[in-house]
Amino acid sequence: MDNGVGMGPEQLTKLFEPFFSTKIGGGGTGLGMSIVKNLVVEKLQGRIAVESTLGQGSCFVITLPRVLLGNVG
Repeated sequence: MDNGVGMGPEQLTKLFEPFFSTKIGGGGTGLGMSIVKNLVVEKLQGRIAVESTLGQGSCFVITLPRVLLGNVG
């Protein structure tokens, strides 16, 4: 949980898209959350969810299995 500025609905729907950033041109590449989602979902066979309220912060919930199935790598 963070108590930062949070995100509005438009930002929230694009959060995991590659190259989406509110800081493009200011040092951000927009790849961070796309990479996080890929690692959690594809490599670790988990789930990631986010809830955010503009002006109140964001909460990320990452759920991972205890045992990975199949080839991981």
